[in-house]
Amino acid sequence: MKNQVFFTIIVGIFLVLRFTASAQQIEDFPIFKMEEFHGRDGLPNVFHKINNRRQVRIAYIGGSITEAREGWRDLTFSWFRLNFPYTAFFQTNATIGGTGSDLGVFRMERDVLVHKPDLLFVEFAVNDSGKERIALLKSMEGLVRKAWAADPEMDICFVYTTAEIFCDDLVNGKQQHAVTVMEEVADYYGIPSIHMGLEIARLYAQKKLVLSADPSENANTIVFTKDRTHPLPESGHPLYGHIAAKYLEKMSRSPGAKIHTLSTPYVQANWENASFVDASKAMLQGNWQKLTADDKVYKQFEHSLPALYRGKPGAVMEFTFKGTDLGFYDCVGPGTGVIEITVDGTSLERYRFDQWCDNYRKNSFMIGPLADGIHHVTVKVTGKPIDKGEILKKKNIKIDDPAKYKELDWYPADIMIVGELIQ
Repeated sequence: MKNQVFFTIIVGIFLVLRFTASAQQIEDFPIFKMEEFHGRDGLPNVFHKINNRRQVRIAYIGGSITEAREGWRDLTFSWFRLNFPYTAFFQTNATIGGTGSDLGVFRMERDVLVHKPDLLFVEFAVNDSGKERIALLKSMEGLVRKAWAADPEMDICFVYTTAEIFCDDLVNGKQQHAVTVMEEVADYYGIPSIHMGLEIARLYAQKKLVLSADPSENANTIVFTKDRTHPLPESGHPLYGHIAAKYLEKMSRSPGAKIHTLSTPYVQANWENASFVDASKAMLQGNWQKLTADDKVYKQFEHSLPALYRGKPGAVMEFTFKGTDLGFYDCVGPGTGVIEITVDGTSLERYRFDQWCDNYRKNSFMIGPLADGIHHVTVKVTGKPIDKGEILKKKNIKIDDPAKYKELDWYPADIMIVGELIQ
């Protein structure tokens, strides 16, 4: 009997020590010491307006993670509607998959500010990964300054998402580069931020979540994604939505009227002067066509692009601008090819066809930075032959209709300039 009691005590002590060690092991992961919320100045205006107005507008700008239907965007919007049923909420979905803040800052006037939002959520942490610090500071600060120049009562909230590629670093306490840079802007301007991705990394560290798998084969485990990046609507996005809602609720307790003032810029060369210039403002030579509503390509984008043009091989665009940065907002797809851009006598090629071009989609690219000054630009649609089938193989896409891919055109919508067009 004594031996049995002794054995039971030893087993009990062993289990307690094992549990304590296990708990200590979990706590020792640096991820559990990282903060997922920085309240700063909060969101006083939007909750003040909710208490005093019957209509409130909420806008979201970001990439495909925010674009997803039934994702964290819709979940947080529903949170507002459910918690404040006497207020009519209107949503602006200004998201474009595969794009970052370098395009987002140019889109602000056309896609966001025209809708006069009271609250703006900004999500670019994943798509902005790999970009240099100064480039990120320019675009993110430019976005903030554009927003508050248009409406100093507009509240802004930065939200940070994650992907499988970042989670091991997060578990070990290494923050995503883009998040670290965006936090500089958020801290300087008093903008609250919510890192929704930290919860994913914590659950992963505790082995309560699989980062990427087939949900049908993991019925007893949380599966975050199937493709390593985009959260599943039934599991990944609810986790994001839960974290966001927790801190929205916290910020809702501090309503008040506040004017967001624009002080000295954090980065003097930020992109608050970034603007779209309709491609037709340039000198167009050769075979150009402004697409009409019955064009099969333009039909996909007529609600988001005021105009879209098609340049055939040999067509040339020419213009002069004064400023520091240059880019183009265009569409890529099965019928696009290669262009040659010459800036102040220096030429480079850009492929406007990639491994995802089995369908048309909006896209953009930047050139620069350039020295602040006057620059002369020509763009030629080269007609250079390219092996589209070989490019598509990177995503295991096969060409089933060769005629669909035979053209080598360019579809520009806008010139992107930080500065001003001269000619």
